[in-house]
Amino acid sequence: MQNPFIVGERIYLRPLEPSQDNHLYSTWLNDEEIRRYFSIYPTSDARGKERLENLYKDFRHIIFGVVLKEDNRLIGLVGLKDINILNQSAEFYVIIDSSTHGRGYGTEATKLMVRYGFMELNLNRIQTQDMEGNIGGWRADEKAGFKYEGTLREVIPRFGKFHNVKVYSLLRSEFMENQ
Repeated sequence: MQNPFIVGERIYLRPLEPSQDNHLYSTWLNDEEIRRYFSIYPTSDARGKERLENLYKDFRHIIFGVVLKEDNRLIGLVGLKDINILNQSAEFYVIIDSSTHGRGYGTEATKLMVRYGFMELNLNRIQTQDMEGNIGGWRADEKAGFKYEGTLREVIPRFGKFHNVKVYSLLRSEFMENQ
């Protein structure tokens, strides 16, 4: 394993290496299927490297690579953004390479990141927002224990139309009940 930070059953989370991981990072952010559900700007390898370097300078954002234990292959990204130490809250996100969808890696990465947020960052609330059409995304959130709070109507423009966003959250007390 390369720089494992959090180790799960089938995957581990590690810090991203800007000079090593920038190509996969920019490939995922430019992928049409991923852009369908995330607000993402075009990214070159050089710009991807710069973004990764800047993310590690900002303590309001933590991002990890999602790596398969069996072959140390980077298959995605998971992170917490808008970390608010005063309110003990953050927003969660995960991107998994489409070639590995449907195998539960997103759910496992979600559970690992949530545990880190509650147990090590001392957060009280983690929320996530999924476009209604991102069925795999909100199902993974539900499997990880997130509770549906409501829908933001027509909040994200994508491909010529506005889309609704489902808001989910998980509280530390809910997380602790299931441990």
